[in-house]
Amino acid sequence: LVKHTIFQLPTELGKGVLVTPTVHGNLLVGPNAVDLSDKTDTETTPEGIEDVKKRALLSVPEIPYALTITSFSGLRAHELQDDFILSECPDAPGFFDAAGIESPGLSSAPAIGEYITSLLVKKADCPKKKEFKAERKGFIEVSKLPMEKRNELIKKNPKYGVIVCRCENVSEGEILDAIHRPLGAVSLDGIKRRVRQGMGRCQAGFCTPRTMEILSKELHIPMEAVTKNRPGSEIIKG
Repeated sequence: LVKHTIFQLPTELGKGVLVTPTVHGNLLVGPNAVDLSDKTDTETTPEGIEDVKKRALLSVPEIPYALTITSFSGLRAHELQDDFILSECPDAPGFFDAAGIESPGLSSAPAIGEYITSLLVKKADCPKKKEFKAERKGFIEVSKLPMEKRNELIKKNPKYGVIVCRCENVSEGEILDAIHRPLGAVSLDGIKRRVRQGMGRCQAGFCTPRTMEILSKELHIPMEAVTKNRPGSEIIKG
């Protein structure tokens, strides 16, 4: 539908509603912006969704909203001075703020990361590791492999041939990789963010039970301890 991000003219609330393709082929539409005082309110509303739809159609009239998979929202803190806060917290030595990150936060993120890292290194007076590996190992995406390569992989490890998430064609082998890599996944959302399990049309309705079983087995925890994202978000109760 679109090949690159379509922006509208910005307003005092930000860059406005945009239409953008993702690297996985999905389409993102939004966001709008509403000032809130509740720091925990992340609900979506019918009014907000209709506002996004109406404004996005001004840029791309053919958006197939009938194919919408999910809707979501988030919170962004507003800094009263309209600037980024990138410094050590005065009343908490060793704690560094990267706050008030509004537009162009995404474009600035790599530079912000490098700058905060330099502050941390200076504070801790720590030398750089000579054996540090700056590149991490990529994920195997079985569904994107040529059939010949896929068959070779499955012969070496049959778990790559066991499809757990049918919507996104994610195999058990990929889920295991997500769990056991450095800083591996420990929750359902952790798996989802790494290998897209549960991001398809059924929104994990089919694959959640099996993914929970895998997490339970690999992390050596009971099923009742498996969480969606953090302590308190357990899926089932014993």
